[in-house]
Amino acid sequence: MISTRSLFCRLTFFLFAFLFAEAASFASSPRRSMRLDCQKMPCVQVLPGAVSFSASPKGPFVAGYDAQKKLLGWVVLSTDVVDIPAYSSKPMETLVGLDPQGAITGVQVIHHSEPILLVGIPEKALHDFTKFYVGKKASTPVVVGRASKGAVSVDVISGATVTALAQNKTVLESARAVGIATGVLSVSAATPGRFIQSTEVWDWQRMRKEGVWGRLTVTERQMGVKNPQGEFVDLWYTLADAPQVGRSLFGERTYAYLMKRRKAGQHLLVVLGQGSDSFKGSAFVRGGIFDRVRVEQGLRELIFRDTDYFNLTNLNSKGAPRFKEGAVFFTSGAPLDPGAPFRMIFLGSRYDGTGGFNRDFRQFQSTHRLPRSVYQFDGPDPYAAMYVQAWRNRSTEVVVLISLLLFVMGLFTARRFLTGEMLRLKRLHVGVMLASVLLIGVWMRAQPSVTQLLTLADSVIHKWRWDLFFSEPLIFVLWIFIAIVSIIWGRGVFCGWVCPYGAMTELLHKLGRKLKLPDFELPEKIHTPLRYLRYVVFAVLLVVFLISPIWGETMAEIEPFKSTFLVYAWKRPWGFFLWWILLLSLSLFWWRPFCRYLCPLGGALAIFGSFRISGPKRRSFCSSCQICTKGCEPKAIRPNGTIDPRECLSCMECEATYRNDKVCPPLVGIERILRKAEQSEEDKKRLARLMEQRKDV
Repeated sequence: MISTRSLFCRLTFFLFAFLFAEAASFASSPRRSMRLDCQKMPCVQVLPGAVSFSASPKGPFVAGYDAQKKLLGWVVLSTDVVDIPAYSSKPMETLVGLDPQGAITGVQVIHHSEPILLVGIPEKALHDFTKFYVGKKASTPVVVGRASKGAVSVDVISGATVTALAQNKTVLESARAVGIATGVLSVSAATPGRFIQSTEVWDWQRMRKEGVWGRLTVTERQMGVKNPQGEFVDLWYTLADAPQVGRSLFGERTYAYLMKRRKAGQHLLVVLGQGSDSFKGSAFVRGGIFDRVRVEQGLRELIFRDTDYFNLTNLNSKGAPRFKEGAVFFTSGAPLDPGAPFRMIFLGSRYDGTGGFNRDFRQFQSTHRLPRSVYQFDGPDPYAAMYVQAWRNRSTEVVVLISLLLFVMGLFTARRFLTGEMLRLKRLHVGVMLASVLLIGVWMRAQPSVTQLLTLADSVIHKWRWDLFFSEPLIFVLWIFIAIVSIIWGRGVFCGWVCPYGAMTELLHKLGRKLKLPDFELPEKIHTPLRYLRYVVFAVLLVVFLISPIWGETMAEIEPFKSTFLVYAWKRPWGFFLWWILLLSLSLFWWRPFCRYLCPLGGALAIFGSFRISGPKRRSFCSSCQICTKGCEPKAIRPNGTIDPRECLSCMECEATYRNDKVCPPLVGIERILRKAEQSEEDKKRLARLMEQRKDV
């Protein structure tokens, strides 16, 4: 006979295997990017007054004109000029309008794949967010959340921090790209910064330590050279305007000469080369153009001519290696922003052996950005990673959260104190749960969700993005906590103490007891198989999310977390509201119904925490005693007295009983015998037996 539990596990396994196979076969191809087409897109909405549009010769955007053919500005589709992934790992395709004065005239999101906006938060929140930019100069530094000195602040979209950060960057960088390309906006106006003026002269090792150099290495094998021996080219490059770098490389007199020769808006690009080939090529001799190397930044491309070239025969820097060749290029032509990342492009060329003049060309690139010790912005860094601003915005909450989590970890580290007295344990437990609801849930709105685990799985399979996980500081801290405590003490430390929703439902159940409401419990024959349902829910969500994140996020609404802490439940579709009301109402009569049977997050963590290092202490006597079993609300104690770590929520009441010499039978018996003035031989035998039963297992 196959037991109900075994049958249930097998069905779960086969269901998961089937769905996973379906996910592999139905994995969709990436969505093709849109093309800017003002006949189909609302260009008029982002450039009011325009009646006609034509392609601009200055870049991949269109110019808009009024009825009198007067230029009103330009419209750009963001994905034509920038590629900024949002929470979904896909960019938000956005139309941005810019007038000849450099002001943003309109913003319209054409398409996005943000699950949080498609399922939970209304689209109006995104449209209200984008309205903020209308009328702002493209050069205005805008910061999401708390603004630093010299910047303008825009409110974050509550519950969609990553989306807001990505959209802010998308709008500003799109507008700035158009402004710079059309000459409406100067690079210095878009990104006000400066080279650090220092009297120091850095040696080679100091420059490497500070991150001054970018590097692009191409091997002979990469170029397809027969019998490859080593490097085809090994290029080191940087901007040398800063005196601590320039004086070091050229010496005082040459640096002064180059800076004097440099025209307004130009910079000193140093390129040093090693390898079997040359980065200079031969075209600059014939036609005055360096065709092997160029620099790209955004829509701008810098191609160097012999008039931009200064031959660098040796380096003045102490400790510098010997290079085969060197050059200083004046960055004329397209303006270069020294504070932004830029790409060094190398076009390798070799004879392919198929004809007298046939050559094989291969292109390679490397991206570099000057460190802050060389170039610094006067206001906020417009090119800083999105997560930097997120951590700055929530620094206070991060400190409070870490303090609370360290306190909980301290309680479990000092378990002898925690479980030394039942009343103290219960008070601490209620206090921590109340703090979790009010601080983590209501104030911080940082309820962990299964969607974060699904996103993690999707990132592992498709493309890993550290910035995505760093962009939600509180969630990041909570997951670090969850990982640590689940390994050491099991998932119950989070689920039973820190999870805001779980804590809220348990407190509601305690309120129901105070109000003397009926206490409902499923029969054991139903409860036992039903508790495996949460694993099925998690497996289904995982597979669906890998096929379609939007559908996965929609189905993850089985979690009532979003309705509880992110969006007011009564402002959501009536189905979500009724589900939320039902679960909360049941919690008054039924101990944690959602957590025990449906929670996919709890199911995933139960699997992860199955092999915890340190669970509640047990005795051999526990196999024949039912005192702890009767009081275990999650029903985590097996008939043999051991504890199922997948069910245990670490309330620690069984361990408090374990230490209580007025409740635990072996301790009670030992205490009674020891209180006797005289002990008979039978007492001594019984005492020895009880002392043996008292030992831990």
